[in-house]
Amino acid sequence: MNKDRLLHSLEELSINCNESLGHGVTRFSWSEADKNARAWLTKELHSIGLETWTDGIGNLHALYKGSTDAPHVITGSHLDTVYHGGRYDGTYGVVASLEALRSFHEEGFVPKCDIEFIAFAEEEGSNFGNTCLGSKAICGQIDEKGLKALCNKTGNAWDILQAFGLKPENLPSEQINSQDAKAFLEVHIEQNSVLEEAHIPIGIVTDISGMRLHRIHLRGVSDHAASPMQNRKDPMACFAEIAYRIENLWKENVLPKDFSCTIGKIICEPNVGIIIPHEISFTIDIRHVKLDELEQGLRHIEELLKKVTKERNISFSIEQLSASGGVSMDSKLQSCIERVAKSNNIEYMHLKSGPAHDAAAMGQRVPVALIFVPSIGGVSHCPQENTSPTSLVQGALILKETLRDLCIA
Repeated sequence: MNKDRLLHSLEELSINCNESLGHGVTRFSWSEADKNARAWLTKELHSIGLETWTDGIGNLHALYKGSTDAPHVITGSHLDTVYHGGRYDGTYGVVASLEALRSFHEEGFVPKCDIEFIAFAEEEGSNFGNTCLGSKAICGQIDEKGLKALCNKTGNAWDILQAFGLKPENLPSEQINSQDAKAFLEVHIEQNSVLEEAHIPIGIVTDISGMRLHRIHLRGVSDHAASPMQNRKDPMACFAEIAYRIENLWKENVLPKDFSCTIGKIICEPNVGIIIPHEISFTIDIRHVKLDELEQGLRHIEELLKKVTKERNISFSIEQLSASGGVSMDSKLQSCIERVAKSNNIEYMHLKSGPAHDAAAMGQRVPVALIFVPSIGGVSHCPQENTSPTSLVQGALILKETLRDLCIA
């Protein structure tokens, strides 16, 4: 494995395929920066003799041919970022998989089965708020109707894909076939501080938490800021109480201690300092490893919404924006990673993943495994996101040698 090439490739994507240079990395799917990243990646894959193709959602594929037609192994991660994100989230997994294939090519290694490389689109959900969209699309978790229902200020997902030169109508014939795929393997930065605090260089993920993202609308009555306080129907005051009491659900053990609940994007209408707003909308992200606990938590939150809005004479509605995760990693694949780590004298530990990843969607179709490397300070999704070069190289090495083992077994 060429360590310098691995690190240089990461820098290449963060500098030359970035719409916010100097302010982290911004590379939304189907943007100019995304187009540049795809062009660079395609060139690199062609340089080692691999055929490439792009499916209807924008996932970039390549195939490293094996000696038989046995079920193949898939590896990769996502190219897109959040707004002003970091250099490594997703991109590291893409480049590590690329470097594994480069190394195999230079070694003259011929696997028994094919290795399929995928750089996924729209894992972050930055365009429409729906995470892991690229992997969901080829795992049968969203269809034409669902894509046309996803909208942002520039249009719906179906039309945006077509405008980018893609053919979403081909997606039904581009699905991952469970019979043809042996495994999916992904490496990613941890986005937490568990590994760093334990001084362990490699994490073997056991489960990816289920995630549900909802948007809640609170509707009241707008009025002048000088109007009497009594009998107001103020959705902002209602929102403040809801936000406070949702946190208390966790503090009072109504929600499990390992349950995560986050209020995110907030929109106030009309958002004027001297006017009581008529509507507040906000997103709420909930996560838990066990899907039954996740659904029970959502019911508790809905009950709270009904109670508070009724007391304040505010109407509300709730819509689901995204659902991801809630999948266990394959035990045999975990054991394979363990053997590789031991043979390379690299310490490892088992841990769970709070963030969703493409492995979660892929896990609905094929056995999956996810490898973590430490995030310095546990930070991610921001310009300060960082992982040491040593950790990046070690994770890529474990990925490469696990791929080798899977392809000769």
